[in-house]
Amino acid sequence: MKKRNIFIYYLALAVVLFLWWYFTLLPINLRHPGFFFSLIVITFLALLPFLGFFSFGRKNEKEKDTLHGEDDESVYREQVGPFGIRYRVRVDNQQASPRDQFNRILKGFRKGRRLLWIPVILLVLYFVLQLTGAKIFRSRDYADLIVKDNGDFAQDVYEIEFYDIPTVDRDTAMRLGNKRMGEMADLVSQFNVADDYTQINSKVRPTRVTPLRYVDFFKWFNNYKEGLPRVVMVDLISGEVQMLKLSSGMKYSDSDMFFRNISRHLRFKYPTAIMGDEFFEVDEEGTPFWIVPVLKPQIGWFGGQDVTDVILCNAITGESEKRPVEECPTWADRIYPSDMIIEQLDWNGIYQDGFLNSLIGQKGVLRTTQGFNYLALYDDVYLYTGITSVASDASNLGFVLVNLRTKETKFYPVSSADEYSAMDSAEGAVQEKRYVSTFPILLNVGDEPTYCMALKDDAQLVKMYALVNAENYQVTATGYSIREALSNYQLRLAGRLQIDDDDDTPSDTLPITIKGSLTDIQSIVMEGNSYYYLLLDGHDEVLSAPISVSQRLPFLKPGDELTLVCEGGDISSGSPRFVISIEWE
Repeated sequence: MKKRNIFIYYLALAVVLFLWWYFTLLPINLRHPGFFFSLIVITFLALLPFLGFFSFGRKNEKEKDTLHGEDDESVYREQVGPFGIRYRVRVDNQQASPRDQFNRILKGFRKGRRLLWIPVILLVLYFVLQLTGAKIFRSRDYADLIVKDNGDFAQDVYEIEFYDIPTVDRDTAMRLGNKRMGEMADLVSQFNVADDYTQINSKVRPTRVTPLRYVDFFKWFNNYKEGLPRVVMVDLISGEVQMLKLSSGMKYSDSDMFFRNISRHLRFKYPTAIMGDEFFEVDEEGTPFWIVPVLKPQIGWFGGQDVTDVILCNAITGESEKRPVEECPTWADRIYPSDMIIEQLDWNGIYQDGFLNSLIGQKGVLRTTQGFNYLALYDDVYLYTGITSVASDASNLGFVLVNLRTKETKFYPVSSADEYSAMDSAEGAVQEKRYVSTFPILLNVGDEPTYCMALKDDAQLVKMYALVNAENYQVTATGYSIREALSNYQLRLAGRLQIDDDDDTPSDTLPITIKGSLTDIQSIVMEGNSYYYLLLDGHDEVLSAPISVSQRLPFLKPGDELTLVCEGGDISSGSPRFVISIEWE
């Protein structure tokens, strides 16, 4: 190739490579397998001009001069131009045949074949480096990427009151956020709600947060100077939706274009960092941040990636800093990616006794269950999932809680039903209604690990709640409110405890019986369900009963003699005592 053509080729190659990197955003890091393999391809493309692949087409001038004399008429053709001016044009009548073209390529390839060893050696090196982190050789190293310590469930997972139980799942949070956005007439035509809905702890309240996003390119063009004006925050306990107004518009997001796209902005600032997915969070002052884990292979050259640093990027200004993971601020709840944690837990269970045991015999081989959820504990977010054997059964050998900020991992060896068996049990308790259960969260109820879930109808609206004992999924209780479900569950649990061990049954967990004459009754409607508040002669507490307790509640009148079975234990000031059943005398 001529020097000019070579220059044009390398210029075009440089432009194509820049555009490729602009869109793929691969880290320029030899420890990233994607970049290493791409480097092999780039090396081959850079050597193409010297490997003879462009040595085709017409013969060169030296060959043509040898074949044809300067005055050979077969080479020149006379033509008549404007105004009758005659001139001769040189014509090559001997185009190279396909065979000649192939021979010329082969000849050029032979000249540059030594250069071809460069991408070949890199390719061989790539596979050798892959072997340095192969699980067949380094299985125990993969098992040790995460360390599980045994924990005490009753001590580590504190019991919460019914009014602090998070009952809003991710799908419901998305519906609430989209509904609230639809009420914002000045925003709905320009912005959508993003699907992030990251679960965090906001002022000790479990909350899902998500930014807005531009509807399309034209909406971005009209609004990019001001940025995204609000952040959606959904309280997972009350279901309250807050459209947090920012002090200044958010200029960096995943829906921004060009160099303000958050992934591209961080890639150009940290071109060599192997970054995980961005997590959207809000600090205690309401400032939006993008939290990005920085990964580094821990096994061999490519294998066993783990988080070593974290990038904190202010979503308003774009200012960012990279810190060691140990120095991450406490308000940042999501440092370790959930998928990475699940993968490491699986490696820990599968490869504890070596690679061969994971295939042959499978003694003591464990895996995580097909699903996970989050718990808000001690102002941190924990990932919860069950641990079961590799055999297909419906039970768990225990479960783990992983702090997503510190990666502290606790294993609780509690034999229990798996999450899907608990979901089936909850759905079976109201099978005539054909409600569908959400994936459960784990609660401590009376020092008992308990699955809590919502039951939804075909329109994905929450109709009831269910609590299922993790150790015995036959102990199931439902209710139209979380308090009703909890009271029913405590009654079932107290009954089971009384049968199992009468001497150790806590007296304050047993239901109590209250008798007396009805002095007043009032009804209200909450969440579409009727509740009745009762006062009995000689009893100071207000008693509350949902219509599901008895269909005769609307017909009660002052003076009726009643015998009520109510929840036991202390009742907080200002709260009514829940009625479990009613008998008339």
